[in-house]
Amino acid sequence: MSDSTLASVTLPSLKAAQSARDHLPQAGFARNSIEIGRHGDAFEVSINTREENRDRAERILTGSPLGNDLRQAREQAADFVQANQPLALGLAALAGFALFSLTNRR
Repeated sequence: MSDSTLASVTLPSLKAAQSARDHLPQAGFARNSIEIGRHGDAFEVSINTREENRDRAERILTGSPLGNDLRQAREQAADFVQANQPLALGLAALAGFALFSLTNRR
């Protein structure tokens, strides 16, 4: 990239750095432009991007911890449902039956 710029953030753990790295491709950034480097006890996530995308990349990299935790919980729930589709379908049917029964009480 001839007109590229570097956006980076330093994070305290490898897990946090990997989480930040994983959010960039979901937002449309190229995986091959993202790097994680170690600096002492911390980890730096950096990405080469065009100048007009730098602010957006930095916002993604410095996302809120609560937002990152919620996103990670959502991904884990989706993985669980994918791995256990019959169980998830059964639970959904049971919940639907329970709601139906509650709404038809007189």
